[in-house]
Amino acid sequence: MKPCKMKKHLISVHPEKKDKPFEFFQKLRDTFQKRTTLAHMVRERPQRLDNGIVASYKVSKIIAKTGNAHSIGESLILPAVSIIISDVMKLAPEETVQAIPLSNSTVCRRIDEMAGDIEGQLICLLKSRSFSLQLDETTLQDSDALLMAYVRFFNAKELVEEMLFARRIRTDTKGATIFEEIRGYFEENGIPMENIIACATDGVASLVGQYRGFISYLKAVIPSVFTIHCIVHREHFVSKKLALRLNHSLSLVIQVVNFIKSHALQNRLFRQLCEENGEDFDTLLLHTEVRWLSKGNCLQRFVALWDSIVAFMSDKDFGEKLIDAKAGIFYLADIFQKLNLLNKALQGKDSDLISSKSAVVSFVKKLELYLHNLGRREFSQFPNLKAIAGILKDEDILAYVSHLKQVIEDMKERFCDLLNLDIPCWILDPFGVPAVEVHPEIQELIELQSDVIARHAFGQFGRGFGSMMIC
Repeated sequence: MKPCKMKKHLISVHPEKKDKPFEFFQKLRDTFQKRTTLAHMVRERPQRLDNGIVASYKVSKIIAKTGNAHSIGESLILPAVSIIISDVMKLAPEETVQAIPLSNSTVCRRIDEMAGDIEGQLICLLKSRSFSLQLDETTLQDSDALLMAYVRFFNAKELVEEMLFARRIRTDTKGATIFEEIRGYFEENGIPMENIIACATDGVASLVGQYRGFISYLKAVIPSVFTIHCIVHREHFVSKKLALRLNHSLSLVIQVVNFIKSHALQNRLFRQLCEENGEDFDTLLLHTEVRWLSKGNCLQRFVALWDSIVAFMSDKDFGEKLIDAKAGIFYLADIFQKLNLLNKALQGKDSDLISSKSAVVSFVKKLELYLHNLGRREFSQFPNLKAIAGILKDEDILAYVSHLKQVIEDMKERFCDLLNLDIPCWILDPFGVPAVEVHPEIQELIELQSDVIARHAFGQFGRGFGSMMIC
């Protein structure tokens, strides 16, 4: 509005204010601008709702990662938030709690949406880069087969490992079926099969069969693909092979543990005995074949509670059998502890062929040392055997030496590819090896060694260049 018209309006409509000072009109303007309007009220409410929805997604993610029931959001988390707001912050919690939707169906929907979004982002990355693939097949409680696929690839100078999918296979688990499942998923999502540069499997016939296994079908499509049997799975096969005498000792341990753990009364009585004896533990650990570390953990706990177990089973059928098998049980506890350490060394997110080769070579050399020392009754590497050295007979030592020889032979046979793997020095230290010592075809290494930026990046990211998925 023009100033002249505004002045005319002031004099004719608001004559009582025409002589007011300039500051009066400034204050009037500020008050007018700060007034509560319908638009302001509508704008604030969605902002609070948006914050509540963001919080709902974040809480749903936590629920999914912890493996809790989806109903925990409404039954536990929201009531807890309400108490914290009212008692600690001294505020009314109703409005905040109502703005965070966490019902059972909402949490389920949020998790599905986030999972779909993550899968979509992963698929976009895999479309444009090479990656390693790992497959694992297992059976669920309802007898359905579950096929799981994991991928490893470089993204922004970082080595990334993610689960690609987990799918039920309703029919058989033959190599052709698994291959069609993989190819169908890749075609459905537009991922080129040629992007697979390496594939790791668990070694079952349906996956590694020479003619009808998944690997044979994969190599028909990608002849250059590098394939490997899961390193950890091979180690598990080595640990399973026991001579008849040692297998009897292990079976006896499992029988005693099951006898105590499967009866509530026996379990309570045994716990009371352990407390009276001042034991560090008051319960035994169960062993199951699907938990590869459980055998060693079960044996270690069994040996730790040996005196209480013998006293508890003295009037049972197992009493005399335990005394006769004591040496074998103590030896198994020692050797399986070492096998567990190897198993853990082969695991981990940053595991690769280089670190796995180092762990396997080191373990084989240690076994050869253990074999030599055990043959001359040197038990420093076997603490449990050392504690009962006085009762060990020559036939016991011969049995354990024979088992160690068997483990060494099995390790060398199952890991022959890894033991014979030649890792070029320029992979481990591309900036330290002289260029004249490498193959003529890769002597452009000089350009890399002269790149100051690349040298700095190698110092930051270290040994990431030679990584390869193993399991």
